[in-house]
Amino acid sequence: MSQKAAASPRPPAPLVQFAGEKPPAPAWFAKALDVPFERGTTEVDGATIHWKAWGERGKPGLIMVHGGVAHKDWWDSIAPFLAPTRRVVALDLSGMGDSDHRERYRMECYAREVLAAGRSGGAFDAGKPYVVGHSFGGFVSLTTAMEYGEELRGVAVLDSPIRPAEQQRRSSPPSRGGMSYPTFQAAMERFRLLPEQDCENAFLLDHIARQSLKPTIRPDGSEGWTWKFDPKLWDKMDYDRPAPADLVGGLKTRVALFRGEQSRLVTDEIWAFMADVFGPETTMVSIPDAEHHLILDQPIAVGAALEVLTGPGWGA
Repeated sequence: MSQKAAASPRPPAPLVQFAGEKPPAPAWFAKALDVPFERGTTEVDGATIHWKAWGERGKPGLIMVHGGVAHKDWWDSIAPFLAPTRRVVALDLSGMGDSDHRERYRMECYAREVLAAGRSGGAFDAGKPYVVGHSFGGFVSLTTAMEYGEELRGVAVLDSPIRPAEQQRRSSPPSRGGMSYPTFQAAMERFRLLPEQDCENAFLLDHIARQSLKPTIRPDGSEGWTWKFDPKLWDKMDYDRPAPADLVGGLKTRVALFRGEQSRLVTDEIWAFMADVFGPETTMVSIPDAEHHLILDQPIAVGAALEVLTGPGWGA
């Protein structure tokens, strides 16, 4: 039997079984979605950057940065529960979510977007805020800490694999997006996480998928739906920058590291390397029963950890 024939078939996309209907959701998630929030925009290097914010202006700030080809609504199961004591701002990086697309994407520009959205959304009103970034957003957060760390209280990096410089990705990941679908349901039924993994919280997959789509005109002139992110995002990305491991010595604020304990990106070997690079004084948290998309797998655990980490107990 050939290797191709022996390979396991790709499982159906996770939302196919719901045929466009919303999966059952627990009461705590409905409560999170009921928390009031504010929307706004800011301009960075000619692009409009969208943000949403929870909590009162004037409270200590927390800025949340989503992963690659994701968007600000990925934080909807966590940010509302941090809002009673904070001003929480989540942004759409350029090329993703509702923010404008660019001709080129650079990490230094993303760092400026983080600060600009934070200021516009009120995260700086009470002084220096924290920044939390997941996956690609963790690398954006590290760049922000290197460029503007003196303006931050600290950075938390969630499941961003920091490898030895010679092993770090220096090219584009697989392309995604660019397709259009005749109906909203057809698009929803194609939604998959990247990288793919199982996720028991189908209600969260459904929620973020619904916020990932926008109307479009299909090649045949009919109306349809497509993904919001720039389908050429990774091809437009500037990879001419130092490897993240080489940035650690230049960080200008404290850093905490998170991972999903079963992450296939931040493996035990990579986690041990990160511990060596960042040193014994760095807070490191493994979230049990979670893979790379830990904010979907275990949102309550991640939220609880961030509640402690970004509260007064983490120092000035």
